[in-house]
Amino acid sequence: MAEPLGELLEFRLGGERYCLDIAYVDEIVTTTDIRSIPNAPDHVTGVTDLRGRTTTVVDPGVVLDVDDERDRTHIVVLDDEELTDTEGTVGWLVEDVRQVITASEDDVDRTPAMDDTPVAGVISNDSEFVVQLDPRTVAT
Repeated sequence: MAEPLGELLEFRLGGERYCLDIAYVDEIVTTTDIRSIPNAPDHVTGVTDLRGRTTTVVDPGVVLDVDDERDRTHIVVLDDEELTDTEGTVGWLVEDVRQVITASEDDVDRTPAMDDTPVAGVISNDSEFVVQLDPRTVAT
């Protein structure tokens, strides 16, 4: 029997499907009030105030080189305790949050070509591919 991988939050970037382990997710919010930061790295969209917490908003599409001109208003706020090497609260700006999926290790393709990338694996789901990301390796 396959080892359960767990629940994964599925979202879209550039029209493609991505996911990350739900253990890394603190909450999902919708906002357009993102303030830019002068001289910030390209992947940092800006900051926003979420109930008194300053949250750095990161565009994972820049890190993944995803071309996307779609409006993005969904922020997947990552759990600070799960990402011990980050300072402060970080959220990923995505175009759409789709669903929570359950997968097992047998569902995930992990190849050496994915080493040293933010890609943790590829899951075949509903005859489409869902790229699993490791938030510890996506620029935060």
